[in-house]
Amino acid sequence: MSGGKNMSGAEVAAANNLYVDGINGNDGNTGKTLNTAWKTIQKSFDSATAGGTVFIKGGTYHEQLTVNVSGTATAPITFRNYDKTPVYIDGSTITGTTILSITDKSNLVFKNLVVQNITKNNAQGILLVASKNGGVSNVTFSHVGIQHINWSASATAIPNENQNAQALIVYGQGATQQNAVSNLTIDSCEVNNNILGFSEAISLDGNIVGFKIVNNKVHDNTNIGIAAIGHYKTSSTPSLDQARSGKITGNICYNDNSLYAASGGIYVDGARDIVIERNLCYKNGYGLEVGNEENGTASNITVADNILYLNGYGGLAVGGYTTATTGQVLNCIFRNNTFYKNNTLFDGSGEIIITKASGCKFENNIFYTNSQNLLFSLTPIAPQANNSFNYNCWYTIGKNANNIQVNWLNKTYTTFGSYQSGTKQDLNSFFADPLFTNASLAVPNFQLSAASPCVNAGNAALITSTAELDFAGTARLNNGKVDMGAYQKH
Repeated sequence: MSGGKNMSGAEVAAANNLYVDGINGNDGNTGKTLNTAWKTIQKSFDSATAGGTVFIKGGTYHEQLTVNVSGTATAPITFRNYDKTPVYIDGSTITGTTILSITDKSNLVFKNLVVQNITKNNAQGILLVASKNGGVSNVTFSHVGIQHINWSASATAIPNENQNAQALIVYGQGATQQNAVSNLTIDSCEVNNNILGFSEAISLDGNIVGFKIVNNKVHDNTNIGIAAIGHYKTSSTPSLDQARSGKITGNICYNDNSLYAASGGIYVDGARDIVIERNLCYKNGYGLEVGNEENGTASNITVADNILYLNGYGGLAVGGYTTATTGQVLNCIFRNNTFYKNNTLFDGSGEIIITKASGCKFENNIFYTNSQNLLFSLTPIAPQANNSFNYNCWYTIGKNANNIQVNWLNKTYTTFGSYQSGTKQDLNSFFADPLFTNASLAVPNFQLSAASPCVNAGNAALITSTAELDFAGTARLNNGKVDMGAYQKH
């Protein structure tokens, strides 16, 4: 229009901004200002428009919510707190089992919210679904807290497989690539103190492609912390029924323990093409597990630059474990990780236990065992072939290379030299004190001392990107050389 003025991006966003005030608002208002705010979050989930932000005033909202709007790729909708005050979405009085549901909606951001308090079988804090013929893209959860999502009021209750709760669950039911959950981000969230039954705290299941689970704290849950899952027939298209092409980076997972199963801080179960890097996992069942429970494979998982310590069953478990399925793990790389005194339950696993896995490579790692002096166990469960160990530092609290144990298929080795000669593994590895800066602190410091034998001792050919970072966020390579373990000495 002649003489008109084009609105700036900020002005357009401001025009689309909306407000919710659980005390003074009214759903009959326009929602466009604080003085005309809506009362319920649900009203904003029904009415918000692309490009705007819904500001929710602090307080507790007892609502059962369903998101009925989408943004656009260039103009997402953001739902967040107002004026830095906490917003609690509380499910303690709702009639259903899910507090916040999102199905086939896209281009959404949820920020600075807390979802909490529901105790029912099959309880869910946040449920995100791409239906068979629908789809989800560009959804972000940032600084969202999820707590007290419980199948039972008792953390010590022993569930059966039909007794579950999920803090944040994502189902990719889509039948085609276009129907997938894509570009999902879970960033800087805290998921804690959930009683999960047979389920997980954060779980991605089915046709999910392109995801980031980064910088979250996942702790004190009664089962697995973070899970990427496949082959459970969530999608009707078998070739797409896997979480894939994702990153699980910079998370802290601790005290995620089950009384009835070997839960992991991070668990890949039948997913593929995932990078798991720079995570800290301690005092869980397993620190990290790459497995496959159903028919099919988990494959092309890279586990690098992580710290795994004081986990109950072991630092790492790799492989399918049941003869009831074909499930196995293929062609994964486990490198530049630091393991310290795992297998605190002393069950005979060691720092790593390997079951039905083939073509997996273990290099540039540091393994420091507890008083069992048990390095690792490779169990005689077929199929299993071409797994290799090299360029690793091994050490035990007993400090004696002639008093160790390696369970290799049907044979047990009791000296490091006999293990090397008998298996032809770890030929460029050594048994030596890695000389951590101070591993005895309450928060251990696993950085390497200047005199560490692990400095420049790794296989740099495995580092395929010069942009890779170590656990501390500094350059992984130093003048073309790489250290063993999660830290690089500069």
